[in-house]
Amino acid sequence: MIAGCSKGQAATTNGRKKVRLTHGIGTVYKPHGQVEKRLAAQGIDVEWIGPFPNHAPTLQAVATGSADFSFGGSTTPAAQALLSGAPLRFVAWLQYKPRNTSIIVLPSSGIKHVRDLVGKTVAVNKAGVAEFLLVAALEKYNVPRDKVEVKYLNPPDAMPALGAGQVDAWAIWQGALEMAEVKYGAQRIFVEGDELEQQIDYGSFLVHKDYAAAEPDTIRKVLAAYQEDTVWASAHRKEAIELGFSYAKYPPEVIARIADSGRTIDLRMMDDEGIANLQRGFDWLSERKVLSGKLSVADYTVRL
Repeated sequence: MIAGCSKGQAATTNGRKKVRLTHGIGTVYKPHGQVEKRLAAQGIDVEWIGPFPNHAPTLQAVATGSADFSFGGSTTPAAQALLSGAPLRFVAWLQYKPRNTSIIVLPSSGIKHVRDLVGKTVAVNKAGVAEFLLVAALEKYNVPRDKVEVKYLNPPDAMPALGAGQVDAWAIWQGALEMAEVKYGAQRIFVEGDELEQQIDYGSFLVHKDYAAAEPDTIRKVLAAYQEDTVWASAHRKEAIELGFSYAKYPPEVIARIADSGRTIDLRMMDDEGIANLQRGFDWLSERKVLSGKLSVADYTVRL
């Protein structure tokens, strides 16, 4: 007998629980297979939902009850989802090093610097890490925001738009970034970690608020499994990257570029440091109206 799979409680079958986990291109958890094994040994079966191109649609899936966990993506769309009334709660946060989200252009564009974006069109994902990066880049180099045209596109649409010259620049993160470099010869004119001392956007896992109240033990077990796999991925970067980007069918040259970045990930359950970091970032974003209002992270956090 299968019990109800509501937003507030894990489905059960013959005494076993089921958790629905979202995944995306670049995330290693599903293709590695170890999260499933660890949870299966604890009486929890996994249903994977995806792959998703970015964090925002996974947040919608959790908010509407078709998934239990978002997939560790950008905190910026998570904050905007909460401001828009999504019934979500932060349960974990993560940091990437190096921070290589970048603004890229084609060599033929003639754009060499952020200052050259005046009068140009830049593709970003709305209220996401890319929009934050563009705002930060323009601010650093005193370029008025109203002098640059912003085009809101998710990565699957932005990549061909850049290649076809429909946009002049693109703010994008690891994976699609290296693919654009290999496919189109794209060049970086602004790199987050090189240009910005203060980190604004982090990674985050969110669950439905009812699920957070009903299933704290399940959440802890899922996050512990993710943490183990994250440690493995940081120690086996090339293998983890090959697995994580297997859905995208990236060519070997792209995989090699991503592996050369030396990226490591630190994933933690929500703690004082995480709340403080996210709050600082959200305050920055709201002051610049990337977010539609102010948000208290503590009010939307579950400590496990």
